[in-house]
Amino acid sequence: MKNISIDLETYSSVDLVHCGVYRYAEAPDFEILLFGYSVDGGEVNVIDLASGEQIPGEVLSALTDSTVTKWGYNSSFERVSLSRYLSDLGMSLDPDADQHPLSEERARFLNPESWRCSMVWAGYLGLPMSLAGTGAALGLDKQKMSEGKELIRYFCMPCAPSKANGGRTRNLPEHDPQRWETFKAYNKRDVETEMAIQQRLRNFPVPEDVWEQYHQDQEINDRGIAVDMTLVENAIRMDTLSRNELTAAIQRLTALENPNSVQQMKTWLADNGIETDTLGKKAVSELLQDCPPELREVLLLRQQLARSSVKKYFAMENCVCRDGRCRGMFRFYGANRTGRFSGSLIQLQNLYRNSMPDLDAARRLVKAGDYDLLRMLYDDVPDTLSQLIRTAFIPAEGCKFIVADFSAIEARVIAWLAGEEWRMELFRKGGDIYCQSASQMFKVPVEKHGINGHLRQKGKIAELACIAEGQLVLTNHGLVPIQHVTTDMKLWDGFSWVQHEGVVFRGVREVITYEGLTATPDHLVWVEGKPEPVQLGLAAACGAHLVQTGKGRHPLRLGGANRVRGTLKRPMELARIQRADRLYDIRNTGPYHRFTVSGKLVHNCGYGGSVGALKAMGALEMGLKEEELKPLVDAWRTANPNIVQLWWDVDDAAMTAVREKTSVKTHGLVFTARAGMLFITLPSGRQLAYVKPQIGENQFGSPAVTYMGIDTTKKWERLETYGPKMVENAVQAIARDILCYAMQTLRCCRIVAHVHDELIIEADPRMSLKAVCEQMSRTPPWAPGLLLRADGDEMPYYMKS
Repeated sequence: MKNISIDLETYSSVDLVHCGVYRYAEAPDFEILLFGYSVDGGEVNVIDLASGEQIPGEVLSALTDSTVTKWGYNSSFERVSLSRYLSDLGMSLDPDADQHPLSEERARFLNPESWRCSMVWAGYLGLPMSLAGTGAALGLDKQKMSEGKELIRYFCMPCAPSKANGGRTRNLPEHDPQRWETFKAYNKRDVETEMAIQQRLRNFPVPEDVWEQYHQDQEINDRGIAVDMTLVENAIRMDTLSRNELTAAIQRLTALENPNSVQQMKTWLADNGIETDTLGKKAVSELLQDCPPELREVLLLRQQLARSSVKKYFAMENCVCRDGRCRGMFRFYGANRTGRFSGSLIQLQNLYRNSMPDLDAARRLVKAGDYDLLRMLYDDVPDTLSQLIRTAFIPAEGCKFIVADFSAIEARVIAWLAGEEWRMELFRKGGDIYCQSASQMFKVPVEKHGINGHLRQKGKIAELACIAEGQLVLTNHGLVPIQHVTTDMKLWDGFSWVQHEGVVFRGVREVITYEGLTATPDHLVWVEGKPEPVQLGLAAACGAHLVQTGKGRHPLRLGGANRVRGTLKRPMELARIQRADRLYDIRNTGPYHRFTVSGKLVHNCGYGGSVGALKAMGALEMGLKEEELKPLVDAWRTANPNIVQLWWDVDDAAMTAVREKTSVKTHGLVFTARAGMLFITLPSGRQLAYVKPQIGENQFGSPAVTYMGIDTTKKWERLETYGPKMVENAVQAIARDILCYAMQTLRCCRIVAHVHDELIIEADPRMSLKAVCEQMSRTPPWAPGLLLRADGDEMPYYMKS
């Protein structure tokens, strides 16, 4: 026996979706119902364990035999479930566990090193990461049976007791023998489909080093991270008390029966002079700017009541295992366009940032359960609890956390790829690219955690508001696509024809389409009843109508000081969110910095395109003068010519490779079109895959590489891509490879979590932070000349230092 393909059907009273497979499999009533398998590509057998059949001895032995490769689709489910099953049989999960440095994990779970996952294989090749989706994309003869979901609900989950079912809480095979036979056929078909996927993908194998990364990912998931359950339980209790008090306070002020009801609150606000179609965070923040004091108090209370981040505590409570550790929080190849990890269950990737100066004091109060003192010292209890979420993660007793992350990893990677020497020199000198950008933008010194440190976050913004390619600009030569506007054309600014300083390309970002205008959500637009421009995304959220201009070229009449009033029932449904698109802006269009595009009046704000973006970021409030802004913008726009060249060299390479079915190399990236695939080979040797590439037309009629992929609605459709977008994918993918390289070199350490470019290590008190950061800063052998730096801190619980 060399290979065995496995698929399980199981029962547990624990909710798999919300609690994860580790908590699911340790439930007292967990059991494996069906064991479907095939040895070395042979006939598929289904062992009916629920009806008393037994797994053959040679198959049981194979599960712990490191020379036999085990396959599954999302095989971590099979591996963890079989770990529980074999433990119940009294079998050792790893005979050599005592000699292994990860002996604790090896004693609890089957060794992942002899397991492979067909879902990872599909993700590596850019295919859907579901068994049904992959089978459909590959056009397999034997597809996953559609009856599966109903059968799983019937046999694998508890049922509600009723008079009709005799009051039982679970359906067994004898309760519906015909359904059970169909369930066994379903289990067999899943194995057949998995095997067919492997057969179809055999010419595009996953590299061994990627499998090694997968095995380490499984080790980290097996290890889990400890959670302070006293803190978690007290936080949940305090949140309940706080919500009850907030609800009562709002009821006293509004007499509403249910202040949690969005509709009731909107009606009450409208009766008091504020009309809005949403109570989202951004909309409420906008309403708070100039509302009367009595309404402001209600909105502030409502804002606290609506805070959802405390739900993380409930997620911890759901998935924590009996030993107080949360497991299974990372999905390998969760983002299959780049290969980056994604989160699961608690979602560490989007934890609330902690900024409280007295974080430790607040944590002690919650840990002690002193709600009255917490409420007395902190006005906003929900916010305080949110800021303490990270601190619920703790090291094992006698250990400390070492938390280290890469400094500006993507900025370093793109500078290295593009050969942008001034950035490289900044990194050589130990400079901070975000501080440098902020210093250039605001003409003040900026130091991380130092002088003007609050501006550093603004320096992270590489591209701001822009207009999508193909949008029609009103010129004195007629309607012209924005990318074709020239300086000899005048633009309509709502009052008159005005001069401008030309179009600038601003790369690729996500855009939305609202009321006929396609632009980035942060592009400033004019809306009816508002004298100043607002962000397009906010206009869409509020249902505000965009100002129509250009019809008959009549002078524009802007509104007075009225607030934005919503007029659409569900406006965000009309804001069509798209994937990234090519973006442009027009510099300095007349004295009012605005022009007409798609019949709407927009501000010429674009980082590198006008002063509007700096104004939107508060430049004038920070002391800069109007005449100082344009030189700053122009300096930034011209500072990165090599990065711009990288975008279009990549675009040319991809187009040539697809058109000529050949290989093209540029900037250390190799583009190869073969056998219905476009591969981008990264410096690490790993490849990014684009399925069924073609040279087609984008939505504006320009040539573009298209491929089959998952769109924003989770459909398998033909998508467009461009050089800048491919560069973005490649940069993120290279940063991911660097993280994996660091994780491999630190494999002897107990890595318990990783968040973006950050590693969290459960360390012996004697372990050196400096040594960890030095190890992370080592450049991989496949990236000569790349300058890396890692910084970190030691802490008794997790926090953002």
